[in-house]
Amino acid sequence: MGEGLPLGEFTETHLLDIISETISGAVLLYDRNDTIVFASAQLRNFLPALPVIPARGTRLRDIFGVIFDNGGYAPKSSTATDHRHPASREDWVAGEIASLWKERAETLVHRGGDRWMSLAKRRLPSGFGICIFRDVSDVRKREEQWRADLERVQVTEEILDHLPFPVIVKDRKLTYVAINQAACSLYDLAPEAILGHNTIDLHVEDFALRVDEADRKVLETGVPSQIAENVTRPDGSAGILITRKFRIGKPGRYLVVTAMEDLSDAVEAGFEPQRLFAGLEGLDFVHSDMRHVIKDPDRNAPKSRARDIAGCKVLLVTAMQATEETGVALLTDAGLDATAARSIDEMNAIVQIAEERDVRIDLIVVDGEMDVACLEAAQDTGIDCAIIEAFQLETELVKLVTRHLQKRDPSSPPTDEEADWQIAQTASIDVLVAEDNPVNQVVFSQILEGFGYRYVIASDGEEAVRLWRELNPRLILMDITLPVLNGFEAASKIRETEEVAGRTPIIGVLSPAIEGDRDACWAAGMNDVVMKPLSPDALEEKFRQFMGEDFRKWRHSIGN
Repeated sequence: MGEGLPLGEFTETHLLDIISETISGAVLLYDRNDTIVFASAQLRNFLPALPVIPARGTRLRDIFGVIFDNGGYAPKSSTATDHRHPASREDWVAGEIASLWKERAETLVHRGGDRWMSLAKRRLPSGFGICIFRDVSDVRKREEQWRADLERVQVTEEILDHLPFPVIVKDRKLTYVAINQAACSLYDLAPEAILGHNTIDLHVEDFALRVDEADRKVLETGVPSQIAENVTRPDGSAGILITRKFRIGKPGRYLVVTAMEDLSDAVEAGFEPQRLFAGLEGLDFVHSDMRHVIKDPDRNAPKSRARDIAGCKVLLVTAMQATEETGVALLTDAGLDATAARSIDEMNAIVQIAEERDVRIDLIVVDGEMDVACLEAAQDTGIDCAIIEAFQLETELVKLVTRHLQKRDPSSPPTDEEADWQIAQTASIDVLVAEDNPVNQVVFSQILEGFGYRYVIASDGEEAVRLWRELNPRLILMDITLPVLNGFEAASKIRETEEVAGRTPIIGVLSPAIEGDRDACWAAGMNDVVMKPLSPDALEEKFRQFMGEDFRKWRHSIGN
């Protein structure tokens, strides 16, 4: 084997064989004279018409001739009479060779049935050419499945839109995420006036609270519900509805679907509502006032983002061009005057120019990927600061900026109390955060302020234990890598000294890269864990679990 070949050539042949095995394909290498330099052993898997693997020096014209005579690239079937290409033999062979002379060419070939292969052809500057054969049947199947799924989604949306009864979908924040035409007609609103809003934004308070309570119960329990409603529609007319709610989706991504059936016509035809609903066990019968909220412009002005923040000046600090482009575009679309800096020096220069021209910068938003020194420099400017993580950019940036700009009158300078993003240490708080990293402290503060919780931040484990004793928090978020006492030690100390074991829920804050920390959290007496980078949705789920009504009742019972 290899006798008579130079050592270098023998080595190159084996290297090409290895490459062919690695890419799960076949390699055909040819020179500028259209003769074969190398053909890998896998070639016959793709070209079964070839009786043997082509030897070095074989003409490409002869190879393509054999392929044409056996019906082309598709394997010859015993039941078919002629598989040949409709072109003549010479034209087909000439076309295939011509494609090999292109600098780059990609061909997708149907091999019969559900089998497909790709031919990736490259002509190198040296004159040598290479063609790589790969089986892409699975990729093709996935693409076809994706197209079929897309068609099903489109058909489903069309069906839902043409259903004669209203269908509404809400996410786990009880925000409208989908609604069909019948529901828009019932609400007497355009889709854009509904999607992205909550029930309280559209209807009177009593009705909105009852609907949210029913939706939340279905989301939490997964138990479907049905309600018989005597409704007052937004236009003031009366109607009879039977409303069914059920949960769909996967844990962490549940949605609640509401389907309504209008029985008004049946009632008008003489059927009594009690008989229509007879036999539906456990069905409630309630009155629902679906009239829209009467908007008072003066009263609702603080809720209008355009009135509150239009024209406010925001400086985004990020070294990433994509983050800069996306962030500035989002802020500009929200009516803000936004610009960006890519370093501490650029940020300081912009701030200095603004001061010289007597221009007020209302907020500096720092990318979480920037160095901590950048955040510290932003805070040193005396301008209100916020921090945004890349994964939050598209969904949270405008909300974050709006929240910061609305929390005080932009025309008045911040007071000392407002400038401190840690709340005053009152007698009782909702959340105690044990975190020593300045960036993560800001992230926690933004999330907790957004939820409306009272909180305080401890910078080391010993301070966390002291503040727990003094402030009696409803929940503790405990980073495990704290100075003085680490998170495990602080949690253990709290568990050892609390009067009722487990009275204060402790949530460990972990890095995904560290193994074994979950078990150490349980051993230290923690109730659960969340992973970095911090997600508002993940924290909200923990808050609902450990500060919800059921947990409050349990805590009250053990406290007494």
